[in-house]
Amino acid sequence: MRYNNKNMGNGGYIGITVALIVTLITMAIALTFSSANFLGRFDTQVLELKSLSRGVAEGCLEYARLKISLGAYNGNETISISGYNCDILPIESSPTTRIIKSRATIQDKTTNLKLTINYPNLTNVSMEEY
Repeated sequence: MRYNNKNMGNGGYIGITVALIVTLITMAIALTFSSANFLGRFDTQVLELKSLSRGVAEGCLEYARLKISLGAYNGNETISISGYNCDILPIESSPTTRIIKSRATIQDKTTNLKLTINYPNLTNVSMEEY
């Protein structure tokens, strides 16, 4: 039995073309999922740094509340909490309230908090990020 070389050549080209297309589609899917996981790591790190800066800023507020309970305190200082710095801005006073503002920045992630407390019993009225 004799084979026709023209007919066999077309089948080989179709097989190679299909194999290349399937390989390219598989690689595209793999790269898409791997880059999504890689970029997701940075989103998680941003959230962790923001959470850490918020915790440090809240620590500053509690430090300022303690200083107010011990006597006259005007704020306007930088303190260190667990190796991270935060600023306590000048405290705004009225006869019945004190407004304490703090700012903490960790690797370009900044949290600004404002705490309003009753005075002299030092109970929270409100806390917000501004």
